[in-house]
Amino acid sequence: MPFIAVTAGEGGLEIPKLVPGADGWIQHASPGPYDRYPDMEVLLARTVGTVPSGAPDGNVLSPYRQTHCVLNRLCQGCGEPAERGPQGALYVLPATRADGSEAAFSGVSDMPPSCARCAFRRCPVLSSRGRRLLWVRQAEVIGVYAEVFLPHRRGYCPETLVLLDDERTLSASVATRTVCDLRQVSDADPRHIKELAGLARRPVPEGRPHGAAALPPAELAAVPGRPA
Repeated sequence: MPFIAVTAGEGGLEIPKLVPGADGWIQHASPGPYDRYPDMEVLLARTVGTVPSGAPDGNVLSPYRQTHCVLNRLCQGCGEPAERGPQGALYVLPATRADGSEAAFSGVSDMPPSCARCAFRRCPVLSSRGRRLLWVRQAEVIGVYAEVFLPHRRGYCPETLVLLDDERTLSASVATRTVCDLRQVSDADPRHIKELAGLARRPVPEGRPHGAAALPPAELAAVPGRPA
């Protein structure tokens, strides 16, 4: 199941009561240790439940796990390191938009990269909209999709793209996904990726959560590698 997808046990996303922090940035009224990703100031939305378990919902992403994979170039499917080659990192993007038109393959994206093994695995979104395999040389983190709570906007603005250099808006934002700007993009040969997937078939050491390599030990409980 997709590492970044919210599971039935987590029950979707929520934004509990917000209060201003001492630094002027909003925070959850009852702060938790995983409200912000390390070295990122922006507040993250929470899941209703805390334990990943049960069926995944491919249309809803875990803000923490998605950010973890985007920042550390980890596979969105399993949480292990993404496939890399001379042409960049491997990304798998929807081939079409929700309305059926052809999707863009560069620019703003909330999709983390992929390993070769997960490039063809089941994903609710990619299964319905097709997939495009790409090598990406440059994936700069530029912002977040977030719900914004600013007084001059009468308290609330529906989910929008907030750039990291817009500190005023960012300080009043609750992020659901971290966003990259994908540049220097080229098509990946599906046959080559399948060959790489065959070479990469190796067992995961017992007891090692997927995606744990870049996580501090104290955070492993909050971001289990493989939901039950």
